[in-house]
Amino acid sequence: MKKTWIQIGAACLLAGGVYAAELSFAPIFNDGAVLQCEMPVNVWGKADPGATVTLSFAGQEKSAVADASGKWMLQLDPMASSSEPRTLAVVSQVSGFRFQVSNVVVGEVWLATGQSNMVVPLRNTDGGEERLAMTLPDIRFVKVPQQTGLPVEKEFTAADLTWKNFAPSANQDIAAVAFYFAEQIQKNTGRRVGIIQSSYGGTPCEAWTPAWALDAKPELKYLADAIRKGTTSGKTKEQWLAESKAFHEFWLARREWAKTKTGSAPEAVPQPGPDNPWDSKSPTVLYENMITPLVPYTARGVVWYQGESNSGKPDEYRVLFPTMIEAWRKVWDRPDWPFFFVQLSAYNHPSQDWPGLRAAQSFTRDTVPHTGMALAIDLGEKENIHPRAKQPVGERLARLALDQVYGQKIVSRGPECKKMEIKGSHVFVDFQHVEKGLETNDGKQDVPGFEVAGADGVFHPAQAHIATKDTVELTCPAVGHPVSIRYAWHNWVEPPVTLQNSAGLPAEPFKK
Repeated sequence: MKKTWIQIGAACLLAGGVYAAELSFAPIFNDGAVLQCEMPVNVWGKADPGATVTLSFAGQEKSAVADASGKWMLQLDPMASSSEPRTLAVVSQVSGFRFQVSNVVVGEVWLATGQSNMVVPLRNTDGGEERLAMTLPDIRFVKVPQQTGLPVEKEFTAADLTWKNFAPSANQDIAAVAFYFAEQIQKNTGRRVGIIQSSYGGTPCEAWTPAWALDAKPELKYLADAIRKGTTSGKTKEQWLAESKAFHEFWLARREWAKTKTGSAPEAVPQPGPDNPWDSKSPTVLYENMITPLVPYTARGVVWYQGESNSGKPDEYRVLFPTMIEAWRKVWDRPDWPFFFVQLSAYNHPSQDWPGLRAAQSFTRDTVPHTGMALAIDLGEKENIHPRAKQPVGERLARLALDQVYGQKIVSRGPECKKMEIKGSHVFVDFQHVEKGLETNDGKQDVPGFEVAGADGVFHPAQAHIATKDTVELTCPAVGHPVSIRYAWHNWVEPPVTLQNSAGLPAEPFKK
């Protein structure tokens, strides 16, 4: 009853417009929240400027003073994981007002973000229907609303960032990859898991990157310049949205026309440029709208599935992706924040450079500390950019976390080319991370996906077989003197790849 009174009182104050900032938590802190265990936990909110506020939770009391803007922030000491529902409360020593949220637990919190493959719900995945019927009280999640616009037009409320239990009434909201990741973390740690999902389909990495980070890289500064130009152009929101709507309608019409190519093709409409502050693809737009409200909520790490929308510029991605990771770590003040991501699967894209983008992702894994890459090259579908096999993706991300973060003895990487040796017309490729040995997922010794080139640089399909525990032998009648090789180096790989280690993790695409 007391809690109900507090909620009603707060609503009345907000409606009156006088004491709107008198006392509140940031919107991400609401009933059912999951706080991170074993780490200092950031908690913040609003109060009267200069007011001293006291936070209480799980036997701890911490005090802070609201700054001139009314913002207060403090840290709870590290806590053990606990499924006990407890109350998180804050009291203002100026007004005496008390605000609290209930059913708060302590466990493992992960931020799940990216583009559409981190949006696809369970119902669109293999085995997803079974999960939709489940109730798993040890998994909770928040789904951040998709929002654009610069300057940010609307601040999220607690109602926008509601924590939900994984149950049939809400299961359709969580991304399948995020769920399967959470399921494995929960099973293997025995702890409550909280997922904060902030993802938006069809979006490039620059949309998730702050302007100051883009400005700091000469190769990326043009992106920040473009969005600044747009926000100072004098165009109205309605004009920007009309441009986006016109292109979207053209895109839909052309997609339908392409199915039959009957009649004239729809008249082309210019695609919104990177200066459109209301377009989800524009630089910094999603960072400001969908990431900033979460900073600095304490989370164990990040899982990310993105790259499709940057596959036209793989060389730029080698700079852009690490820049985004570095920026997020900076604003969260977590220089070693674990960041695990999914490499692009196989897909028959007609023009863009998916092998190059995959290589940029591998480069990021190899050069940015505390990162990991889950492969999906064996899970793609030729004509579907959203493969239905999401459970293996989530489980592979979880393997990375269980290995690198939780210290569990679990295989988290597939075979990676270590070196190659040319002997006459034969090429011997040595792999690391083979565990008990190389194998194929169909049980055959022959391995598809390898190609060999001579001095002319023209690649030809190679005959390949597993020669030893960690070696594949290649021959190619069309190339008498091999110079270079590659594996799974196409947008869509035909026939599908089969090479893996004894843990069932696929071999990484490469070019040497």
